[in-house]
Amino acid sequence: MSSHSFSSPTGAEASAAQWLHAHDAVAAAPERCAEIDLGALAANVARIRELVGEVHIMAIVKAQAYGHGAVACARAALDAGATWVGTAHVSEALELRAAGIDAPALCWLHTSDTDFEAAVANGIDIGVSGWELEPVIEAARAVGRAARIHLKIDTGLGRNGCTAAQWPQLVERAAAAERAGDVRVVGVFSHYAMGDEPEHPANDAQTRAFEDALAVVAEAGLEPEVRHIANTPTVFARTDAMYDMVRVGLGLYGLSPFEGKTSADLGLRPVMRLVAHVAGAKRVDAGQGVSYGLCWHAEQPTTLGLVPVGYADGIPRIAEGTHVSIDGVRYPLVGRIAMDQFVIDLGPDAEPADYLGKDAVVFGDPERGEPAVEEWSEASRTINYETVTRISDRVPRRMVRGGAAGGGSAAASGHADSSLSLTIDTPSAMQRFARVLAGELQAGDVLILTGELGAGKTTFTQGLGEGLGVREGITSPTFVLSRIHPSLTDGPALVHVDAYRLGSADELEDLDLIDTVDESVTVVEWGRDRAEGLSESRLEITLERPIGGGAAEQATAEPNGDAPAPWEIEDEEDAAAPRIVTLCWVGPRWNDAAVAGLRAALAGFVDAKQEG
Repeated sequence: MSSHSFSSPTGAEASAAQWLHAHDAVAAAPERCAEIDLGALAANVARIRELVGEVHIMAIVKAQAYGHGAVACARAALDAGATWVGTAHVSEALELRAAGIDAPALCWLHTSDTDFEAAVANGIDIGVSGWELEPVIEAARAVGRAARIHLKIDTGLGRNGCTAAQWPQLVERAAAAERAGDVRVVGVFSHYAMGDEPEHPANDAQTRAFEDALAVVAEAGLEPEVRHIANTPTVFARTDAMYDMVRVGLGLYGLSPFEGKTSADLGLRPVMRLVAHVAGAKRVDAGQGVSYGLCWHAEQPTTLGLVPVGYADGIPRIAEGTHVSIDGVRYPLVGRIAMDQFVIDLGPDAEPADYLGKDAVVFGDPERGEPAVEEWSEASRTINYETVTRISDRVPRRMVRGGAAGGGSAAASGHADSSLSLTIDTPSAMQRFARVLAGELQAGDVLILTGELGAGKTTFTQGLGEGLGVREGITSPTFVLSRIHPSLTDGPALVHVDAYRLGSADELEDLDLIDTVDESVTVVEWGRDRAEGLSESRLEITLERPIGGGAAEQATAEPNGDAPAPWEIEDEEDAAAPRIVTLCWVGPRWNDAAVAGLRAALAGFVDAKQEG
């Protein structure tokens, strides 16, 4: 992949489409990014399901899903069969609720400033270790709704959780509060200290302590829905720890919690792939020193490459003796890691011009010949948990769906023939993109828009309406559910639907869209899992705001010199970040000829965007 600009596509539609197919990954991939393979994440959930049977799976998405992106990963995990989500803090769970994720959610780490009222009002389950119970009861009374709580017993880890001596008192107080209608004791839980060492005797001791705690709960007349103590390592090593639910964190992201066992050994696939375009390459003489302290010198003339990520991006400064991969070939890190960059030795025979703009894979999937996360963890004297979690917000997260093993980005994987991704930098660029897309649409087309609040769905639809030539005044139809915008020419009308408040496809049918779908272009916001029945053919369009991505860098002037306009923001403040738009086409309407026309039109948009 090259970061250089490309010449404009010329000739027939086929050549234009071929150009876009070859280069749409360039449009989608920032110069540095963490690719998050949601297909791999789904496969990991399926693997966990094989091991745990019918018990509930809680997807742990705290700390921005271990650095992977909480909202996208939570949705992907739930779609793949997880039934709960878990975060450390209430604020994290509220972000999921704001994004429309309404699955059962538990958070367990609180302070005296935690907003328990917001948690209760939003149906978020609250972990209670002791002191929290009274503030939670007060919050429930203020909201006028019973709080959902999980009582936590400290079985030996020594962090939060109630001690065995205080447990009967806590359980009895919770039982009284449940009888009064202030709380519902939904769960009882604990956490292993030595789960990654399955044979350690502390595991058996903690299991016995948990059983004793459950007996106290039963004696108090409480009937919790879920009992849970198992985390990722115990899922793989201790079938006696399943109970009613397992909490999966590291395994969700395809990493092994065990020393000496790889992801592949456990049947997991790494989800994060950290990639940066080579920013520079040059020939140097023998004796050339590299980076601060000059702790490395070239033993012979060689070519050095510059990788533009450093400790400000989460690459540990102390890492040494590790590698990156370029086109499947490994190159060693040399010299100290700096704040923004580090240097690799490309070897004495490397031509600098051959490497500039190439993808340097810092870590990824070792099954594809890429360095494993664990290689960087060992080089940094830490663990894989920390390596992925510490990747900073300056590195955009780019959601892809690799699908089959070995898959990469949407453009490079087996999905390339049915999808493409583009990065849209500003709201006006989003509207230009939608206007171009409108030129390829016809009556009967259905578009399903997916994206969190503030992702740009309404901005996109406004541009689409301009391109279709319909009556102005497109706004979010949240409170009226649907609006018809008639054509001002001889083209199709635009039917704009917001399915956010609809619980199912059956409720969508009540809007009688089937009466208008054949004569109109129908756009359904929040339509995933609701609107697929409107037509056997559709365009599925996902709009995502990367985590990080250098918002300040993105707030550049428009091509006409004007200041950038803010995105259509609903409840979000991050108005400057770009959006990644992924199009997937489904059904016979999108045959080879239609797709070729679509790609040709969008190739022109990409070319104009680069010239701008």
